[in-house]
Amino acid sequence: MLISTSAIVLKTIPYGDTSIIARLFTEEEGKISVIAKGAWRPKKTVGVLLEPMKHIHIQYYNKNSRDIQILKDVSLIHEFSTLRSQLDRIILGQVIIEILDKSTPNNNPLPILYRLVWRVLNKMNDLSLNYWQIFAFYLYQLSIRHGFMPNLTTCSQCSKSLKCAAIDNRLGELICDNCAHKNEFFLDKDSLVFLQKLEKVHLDNISSELNNSVEMFNAIHFLEIFSCIHIEGMSRVRSLDMVKKLLSK
Repeated sequence: MLISTSAIVLKTIPYGDTSIIARLFTEEEGKISVIAKGAWRPKKTVGVLLEPMKHIHIQYYNKNSRDIQILKDVSLIHEFSTLRSQLDRIILGQVIIEILDKSTPNNNPLPILYRLVWRVLNKMNDLSLNYWQIFAFYLYQLSIRHGFMPNLTTCSQCSKSLKCAAIDNRLGELICDNCAHKNEFFLDKDSLVFLQKLEKVHLDNISSELNNSVEMFNAIHFLEIFSCIHIEGMSRVRSLDMVKKLLSK
């Protein structure tokens, strides 16, 4: 059966001298693998179109008994060239697609996650927007789409209203200073307010203010811990280590 769908390229692996096996997250079928035969032959452009992070449209021959489907045709929707021009944006883009890869099963259509990722990548491609804030939005929305909503208003242990908070490293939840231990990461009032605002913001209303803040980075640190504890597969996202290094600068 011939299937036509849009897709985000997650990963590519060379196969033989000229072919490629690509893992894609498609709008219609979820995560699949396809083989592009002869993708690197002279005068072929398929190999370039199948680079990770690219947004493409594909046609492929599907057979349920196969683990790897056969690619028939591919065309470019968006290559996110601006996103690829800055190191920090490249790293965050790589994290976004690796999370999508590691946290989703094969052949399970998840159109909401597909839409979230390509729209986030598209926003990160805009030089006028704060890409760190977009990344924070992604982590928050990712948790919600997987069925986990962080409690940002009350202590997860004693239910006391939060004015500042600490991160419970065991449960990945926010707790008040009375319930916190000395070795836990604290969020001051402004960091907590940033998280609470993130809960209500729409992607199209992401700030054009490019100044980064400690509060925003603290919020990202919490969301990274929260998602790693609650979302299956997040602990295998190796590129998150690069984000931690960027945040620690």
